[in-house]
Amino acid sequence: MKNQNYTEVGIGKYSWSYIIKWLIVVMILYALCGGLLVSHPFAFYTVRGSALNYSRIFYLHGLTVGFAGITGLLVSHAFNLNQTIKKIIFYLTIACVLIGVTGGAINRSMVHKITLWYQILSMFALDIILLSLVVGFIILKDRAFKRTKAYWIALLAAISALVAGLFGDLVGFIMDFGNWPGICGWYANQIGYTLAEWQDALLRTHSDMMVVSVLSLLIAIANYRFGSYLVGRAKTVRSVGEWFLIIGIVLTLAIYLVSGLGGSGVQIPHLFTEKGFFEPRGHSVAGVDLGDFVIGVFTFVGAVLITGASAFGKHAANHELSRTATYTIRGIFTAMVCIFLAVGGLGFLEEYRADLYNSDVPTTPRGNYGFIFRLLHVDVCLLLFPAMMLLMLLAERSLKARANRIFQIIIRWGIIITFIGALIFMLVNYHSFGPGTWVLAAGIIILLCGMVYYLINDQRKLRK
Repeated sequence: MKNQNYTEVGIGKYSWSYIIKWLIVVMILYALCGGLLVSHPFAFYTVRGSALNYSRIFYLHGLTVGFAGITGLLVSHAFNLNQTIKKIIFYLTIACVLIGVTGGAINRSMVHKITLWYQILSMFALDIILLSLVVGFIILKDRAFKRTKAYWIALLAAISALVAGLFGDLVGFIMDFGNWPGICGWYANQIGYTLAEWQDALLRTHSDMMVVSVLSLLIAIANYRFGSYLVGRAKTVRSVGEWFLIIGIVLTLAIYLVSGLGGSGVQIPHLFTEKGFFEPRGHSVAGVDLGDFVIGVFTFVGAVLITGASAFGKHAANHELSRTATYTIRGIFTAMVCIFLAVGGLGFLEEYRADLYNSDVPTTPRGNYGFIFRLLHVDVCLLLFPAMMLLMLLAERSLKARANRIFQIIIRWGIIITFIGALIFMLVNYHSFGPGTWVLAAGIIILLCGMVYYLINDQRKLRK
């Protein structure tokens, strides 16, 4: 990029990356305390068939909102957006994290409005971060960069994240105010829903879109940072992956916009059902949700192709990746493959054989495995692994070469072992304190050790 605005943001003499390091410490302590005090805070359900637990949902949002905010901050620096945009995002990221975790710690339900609205401030901060990203990409003056697919991936992912955030705001408004002042209930009835049914449709739209959008933003950074100078077959593979990811983001945005706003008559259909290739939702016991199909086939495959080409492909002369960059992108590729295999592969199996794995129906033979999949594919594969990808990108910017290499190896093995533990849990033995539990725990402990190593060895304090 030819944008000449290279000044870093920060507070006083301290760089943004140093301040973010300490915010990450706060988030890690928050997550660990939650595991001890809140009892499985990252599980929306306590047992199979139980109702949503809003205490756990709000606790989880304390982490996810901060994670998304830090991702936005890293995007603003990776693509060197306008200096004002970077400052806005930097200060709002601090608010996002600190208000998010303190709000998540004290807000336990929809009843106590003071704590509820205090935590909502962090979500509003994230909305402005995402809006700032969109504006920052639009006002970039580098016309050559704007013609690349790398630019469009980043812009579309930012737009998708912003739309997902606004859907989340609408869900929160309905949860808090109900049908006041009557508009939401009227609209829900016009599109064939009760207000509660429309809220459920919006919630699914918000959560699925936000997960895919934040993951796509991380891939956008990796694509631009490590794949810009590929040559030969690797360049072709990267280009195919970019098109897949662009198509995936656009289709996901279109599908969930229609699903969220279009009404009961245009809900996401199922593919590969027992009644045929295509069946409207509600007409089939099993089948692969079209939204999930698009995410798995286009978004995940595109991300795997991009990171794989960048990690193992040939780069142009004088633009070869350094050893530290190579370790980083190969770790990101490993995480992306694990996400694809667990969420895409096992998700396809669970949906295609919903007659066996449907966790909402008590009589399904393997419903408990389906329930465990619902927990682990979100908690581990779509939250923990992307968070590790974010740390890999942050470490590559701030650690010295040897320290980064050690960190990347620790995190890579932690991801692999955690993935194996999740597979055992999902496919072999879902019971607490079974073999999957111990392998999963070992992987998470390794990841925690990697995080501690990163925090200890990140000595960069001063701004450039």
